Amino acid sequence: MPKTLPPEIIRTIVLYLKNDKKSLYSCLLVSRDWCRGMVDLLWRQPFHLLYTCNKINSSTCKCSEKKRRSQAANLLTTYYSIKYNDELVKEGIVKTKGGNVINVMFNYLEFLSILDLRDLYFAIQDWTQWNKTRRSPLLKFLNRKFTSLTFNCNMFKYFFINSPKLKLLSFDTEFTLHQINNNNHCSYLIEENSENNNWEYYNILNDLLSIINESETKQFFANLTELVFTAEERKTKILSSLSRVCHNIQKLIIKVKFTVFIDNYGTALVRETNNTLEEAKQLVSLIRSQHNLVYFELFDTHEEGTSEILKSLKETQQNSLKTLILNNLFISDNNTILFHLKSLQNLQELGFNKFIYQQKGKLVHCWEDLWLPNLRYLELDHIDEHKEYSEELSSILRECSPLLNKVKN
Repeated sequence: MPKTLPPEIIRTIVLYLKNDKKSLYSCLLVSRDWCRGMVDLLWRQPFHLLYTCNKINSSTCKCSEKKRRSQAANLLTTYYSIKYNDELVKEGIVKTKGGNVINVMFNYLEFLSILDLRDLYFAIQDWTQWNKTRRSPLLKFLNRKFTSLTFNCNMFKYFFINSPKLKLLSFDTEFTLHQINNNNHCSYLIEENSENNNWEYYNILNDLLSIINESETKQFFANLTELVFTAEERKTKILSSLSRVCHNIQKLIIKVKFTVFIDNYGTALVRETNNTLEEAKQLVSLIRSQHNLVYFELFDTHEEGTSEILKSLKETQQNSLKTLILNNLFISDNNTILFHLKSLQNLQELGFNKFIYQQKGKLVHCWEDLWLPNLRYLELDHIDEHKEYSEELSSILRECSPLLNKVKN
């Protein structure tokens, strides 16, 4: 009888392949030991895998619509069978084999730890389209079972309430998590979003807002440790609600979008500036309500909003914050950034990417007493026309960081 690999070796191999969907599914077929060793990894973020492609060129996605919809249907049906299997069998929605009820092998909801609302939203759309062609009674069953105003809201609630290990919630329209994991998103998400994304994203945020304030979901939000919100849509009300129920977030990646159009001036510019600032202030409330924020990344806001956010970080998270990454900010010069860095002496990683310098003011000596004794990694990426300001920032940070051992330009 052939010897099997030790569980720890199987686990190492599976972890190496964690972003390779095709190889992971092949591993399932090797043996029961392999299946047992990887089931939690496959089911920790299955919707992410559903919309991840094994492709090198992101513009040549060849995913089959029929196959994708079938997989979404099977995935969601499996999840709902965990809670409602007996009722589904009784109503003839789930088939039996030889008169015996076929139960799911695991409670897969217990493995779910990462959930992206856009991935889940499009899985629901694929699933409903698949079942429409078959006039599925399962949709009717779930509509009777749930009580919220919208079907998507009911679906979101189901996962929030029944997934005890869910720690990371995202609405990641920038595919930040795909980039971090070094894999490619299915181009279907881009194609599908091109025409109706604003309306769809508004619906997702509106459903989320109604769920946050329900007593059934409070424990879920209390347990969250990571939050990724890169959608451009205004999240002012959601951030306000989250600040009252989320207090254990350690990693926060967020966009507070400041949009500048060619003809965006006068009243329109004032309105956009004020709306961005109000959203930034609600983000400040969320930051201040956290006990131990370790990682913070910000996208696309203006200088006044950035200043408010950095102020909240230095006043409430200076002891815990280890990583600070700022992307695509509209600022006058480097003074605002340097001024607030003085109090963040526990930082180990800094990233400043593609700042847009508007007034290009002369640098004042607000950085003379800047000292970052724990900084080890610095990343700076600049827009060509602002290269000298990025180099200025780099030079200052190198001088005040004795342990800095890696700089990426």
